[in-house]
Amino acid sequence: MSTPYDGFLDAPSTSASPFVGTLRLPDTDLPGAPSDVALRVVVTGGAGQVAGPLALAARRELRLVALETSLRDDADPAANARRVVAACDAGGLPADVRLHVGVWGEPTPSWLAAADEVAAVDGALCLDLASTSSDGLAGWIDAALDREVPFSLRGGGVDDAVAALAVTARLWGDAGDLDAARRWCRSWACDDLDAAEAHLRALTT
Repeated sequence: MSTPYDGFLDAPSTSASPFVGTLRLPDTDLPGAPSDVALRVVVTGGAGQVAGPLALAARRELRLVALETSLRDDADPAANARRVVAACDAGGLPADVRLHVGVWGEPTPSWLAAADEVAAVDGALCLDLASTSSDGLAGWIDAALDREVPFSLRGGGVDDAVAALAVTARLWGDAGDLDAARRWCRSWACDDLDAAEAHLRALTT
């Protein structure tokens, strides 16, 4: 029986658990990545480092489904977002690979301008639970929903991720419809896979 948490975890290791959607790994680990699992690759450098992982994934015929990168220019995140988008275009980001752009802290006007740049290319946001207040997170989620931009989560614990999914459902219009919320809140990057799986299993049994 399916649950709202199926495929919710971006995991640091492979697992047959229904809660795991992708294997999330840094681009530096891509040479040894398995070819038979869905991959979410985290770019460890700036926009200039996007092309290499894309080329390697294509050459090895890996199942790349998401590319995650972070905006590093706090002074002008919108310009930084444009550089990332340009690098993805130049590097040949496949149409079926979703770009997730990491944002930090509170949804200030300059950061929301960056979200507009991500929305313009049908990308996704990656919200950092560790650097954002509860009010700020709700603001980010509201901004994503307003722009019809999906998002993923990183940082914090599994209880924080579950709470963020619940906030998404409430802001989308039905606090009890977590399945609908998953249309927008796609996944959470966990560090402790065993603990995350146990927590989600307890919520669904």
